[in-house]
Amino acid sequence: MTTPTSDEQFWQLVDAFINLANDKAQTVDRNTIGPAILFAATRFNAYMLAVSTGNQEAFAQQKDAAIQYYKEQHEKMLNDNFGDFEVNFEKYRTK
Repeated sequence: MTTPTSDEQFWQLVDAFINLANDKAQTVDRNTIGPAILFAATRFNAYMLAVSTGNQEAFAQQKDAAIQYYKEQHEKMLNDNFGDFEVNFEKYRTK
């Protein structure tokens, strides 16, 4: 499993999710949106593992490795995005 950072479809999906979050921020507390997106992502990732493993035994065997992978990816994405915002704070904050 890798993050397809050069894949146009990947970036289009990222933009679509961010646009949905921004639209929802007009009527929903922003403190609810981030956790909802995170929950949805983890729920979908669990589903992806279930589909790829095909049965409960294989799911259980691969669960810990998948959790470790997603934790590492999330930490990397947090560091990358927080660093990006730190450098471009005024530009991004006013969007």
